[in-house]
Amino acid sequence: MDAEKFSGYFFNCNIFTIPGRTFPVEILYTKQPETDYLDAALITVLQIHLTEPEGDVLLFLTGQEEIDFACQCLYDRMKFLGKKVPELIILPVYSALPSKMQSRIFDHAPPGKRKVVVATNIAEASLTIDGIFYVVDPGFAKQNVYNPKQGLDSLIITPISQASAKQRAGRAGRTGPGKCYRLYTESAYRNEMSPTSIPEIQRINLGMTTLTMKAMGINDLLSFDFMDPPSPQALISAMEQLVPHGAPVV
Repeated sequence: MDAEKFSGYFFNCNIFTIPGRTFPVEILYTKQPETDYLDAALITVLQIHLTEPEGDVLLFLTGQEEIDFACQCLYDRMKFLGKKVPELIILPVYSALPSKMQSRIFDHAPPGKRKVVVATNIAEASLTIDGIFYVVDPGFAKQNVYNPKQGLDSLIITPISQASAKQRAGRAGRTGPGKCYRLYTESAYRNEMSPTSIPEIQRINLGMTTLTMKAMGINDLLSFDFMDPPSPQALISAMEQLVPHGAPVV
């Protein structure tokens, strides 16, 4: 959260910082951009499993289909390696997964085994998983984006922000010193990634937001003091959507 922005919006209110306990995390970048980030992520997970000391792995991917595919690939590659290598427990997690299966990620791996949690960005901040010492970050996430010209919502894969990259890396330092393998170059992180993510209000369909504000008696939406103002076109498009349903535009 951008505390300075919130403070400025709410009349320069005080900011209280309560630091959590974190451990140092070593950040590792690729020397060249990866042409296939998914395959690079799977190779990195297996390299960690075969060469690094004990500790579980957290791999960030973009969605259910990609996660299921990655888990199957890891299973097949581990099967090919045979019983000469320690067992790798492969655990997917995404919002559509039944809660009973999601809860398995909190179980500790048995002695001599390692678990890899393959997750969406739900694991950036919403979940804290004990035992994670290695994070693999391909640098992408799936976002819902609304195009007001076309009137369509789209789920698109986009590069994450620097703030999200820091949040992901921090997952490796919750219970001890860890490592974060970023599958992009340091130059891409510093020069190509935006400092923060685009606020949701600037990229989603504002139909429900507009209706709620109208119900609250806020009629001049174009002049409303939003913290992160959406484009006038997005607001006008949202109001036009409400007309066929009998909602007042003015």
